[in-house]
Amino acid sequence: MQKQSTGLTYDDFKGGSRNWLLHTRYVRGEHAMCIELVDELQKETNNTHRYAYFIKGAVLADAGRLQEAVDKFHSCIRLYPQDPEPLKQVAKCLYRQGRFQLALEAYLEADKLSKHPDPEIYCGLAECASQVMGPGGSGVEWARAAQGAGGGERAAALLARLLLAAGDVPSALAAYDHALATHSCGADTLAAAGALSLRAGDPRRAFQLLGEALSQQPTQHAAALALAAMLLQHKDVDAALARLKAALSAHPTCVAAHSNLGLALLMKKKFVAALTCLSRAANLAPLSARAAHNLGLALLVCRRPASAFCRLACAAALHPTRGHTVLLIGIALERMGDGRADAAYNRAVELSPADALVRLNLAGRHARAGRLANAMEEARIVAQLLEQAPDAQLSSSLATLIDALSQAEPELQDQFNAKKGDEHTEDVQVTEKLEPDEV
Repeated sequence: MQKQSTGLTYDDFKGGSRNWLLHTRYVRGEHAMCIELVDELQKETNNTHRYAYFIKGAVLADAGRLQEAVDKFHSCIRLYPQDPEPLKQVAKCLYRQGRFQLALEAYLEADKLSKHPDPEIYCGLAECASQVMGPGGSGVEWARAAQGAGGGERAAALLARLLLAAGDVPSALAAYDHALATHSCGADTLAAAGALSLRAGDPRRAFQLLGEALSQQPTQHAAALALAAMLLQHKDVDAALARLKAALSAHPTCVAAHSNLGLALLMKKKFVAALTCLSRAANLAPLSARAAHNLGLALLVCRRPASAFCRLACAAALHPTRGHTVLLIGIALERMGDGRADAAYNRAVELSPADALVRLNLAGRHARAGRLANAMEEARIVAQLLEQAPDAQLSSSLATLIDALSQAEPELQDQFNAKKGDEHTEDVQVTEKLEPDEV
């Protein structure tokens, strides 16, 4: 835990004062000895020792006894109302208690007492304003003021986070670039900047920043998770597993790490270990739609459609507009022979009408149900979608489906070519037919 600012001045170190001893014991973490000295000094001064109140409040705040700490800081304020330092500590305690409006007012009062621009106060005002008034607005302005007052890495990173929360990704990227160019940033800032670069579609920059973050702090779980996601996208499963294990060693209860580790193990066909990790993620976050979705997907792969349906139904209840979850529900129902499978497939298409994966699975469902004309019509739509966003795997599956349909009904191939145009699907060799659960 970060130590509280002790607020010492030159006068506190004058001959005869033991404030230096209080300060030394506090920064060393010798809290028990610090409290003994505080009590001794208060007895000698008849409870009028301002700095003793301040240090005792800081010790109580570090121990999580926030209300008692606020009382001690208020005693300090009553003895010397012109000092902004106790007010700043009161505001920090109120913020940690979730009393954001009161914390904002305390920071504003401290700003009035401060004789010079204080970046710590401005950062506190930005955080409180973002909680009280929502992202953007005055919170961003206070963060900019903190940056202008010399707030360093903290102010720059705070500004980027608030801009990102407000949905202004380009400005957040610019703020992170400015922070990295002007300050020697730590692993947390590097990881946040790398994750945002990955989200903005700059994987090379993201890989560089995430690597720097992990070189500074190998157990930085946010950087490890983002880098593992990049490695999984490039099919480097072994390297991704190493990063995810490092993230879990630092944060054993990280839901995202357990979930991604389960998916990586699923790619390695280690099904029991994958189900264990995904079940742990779902148990750690029972209200996470993503964790339930991933577990349902793994159960489908392991040929357990009934269990998969239960998990996927939970995911759909938590996030009803996610088309891929509804698609997996349709696959599970089809595996169980449930007549509601068609309704689930159609609902998935309604939620994601421009998703080639969803459309291709609906075409396969039509084909397996004997609705060959409907299947060919969906295949034509999938071909149009893949022209806009090519995908080699989906194109291969589409060619397989079209060839199977043309073998069942040769005239369907002519209809498909007449509607779609000059499409050379006849050159694709059929290697396997679509299974009911192929996604």
